[in-house]
Amino acid sequence: MNALLTNEIEKFYELLIKKISLLSKLDVDDVKLIKSLFHFEHYKKDEPIIRVGEVSDKAYYIISGYMKYYKLLESGDDLIIHLYAPDNFAASLDSFFKKERSKEELTCITDCRLFSISKTNLEILFSTNEKWGTFGRKLMETFLIEKEERIIDQISLTAQQRYIKLIETHPGIVQNVPIKLIASFIGVKPESLSRIRKQIN
Repeated sequence: MNALLTNEIEKFYELLIKKISLLSKLDVDDVKLIKSLFHFEHYKKDEPIIRVGEVSDKAYYIISGYMKYYKLLESGDDLIIHLYAPDNFAASLDSFFKKERSKEELTCITDCRLFSISKTNLEILFSTNEKWGTFGRKLMETFLIEKEERIIDQISLTAQQRYIKLIETHPGIVQNVPIKLIASFIGVKPESLSRIRKQIN
């Protein structure tokens, strides 16, 4: 690994450490532990990270790039379950925690730089001390709250309101993800989303 890439990855670790420190106060030993358990990975545009039928034993922190977590329908269309942006964690939770074959896929929409951590290494992290166990619980709370909020939004907000909220909370997704995928994510047809965009512009 050349010096330039090594320096770049060190900067990426700083982003990961900053993210984790929002949930748990870190010391020097914690930083060393993070660097030993999280590993840098680089994926190309349209490259799959998790495939249907495979057991996913990794969770990911997104440094840069955008990803789609989706189910492939018989029609050939993608049913978007989640769109992931930089500075977020991503995983197929059922497959990761239950060791079951994934029913969905996680694929890069753009080139992506990630840190991955295996389930074994995550368990090592959580068992190191009480601090990391608390971090794990807070992280899961975040996942569950986001999932509940998305369900409530799908029921209580109009398509236009859901799109406006996406603009406000994740402008990078609106700017970098194809309209067809965004439409599926908020639960409308692409042509309907096109009309919504014209109405609010």
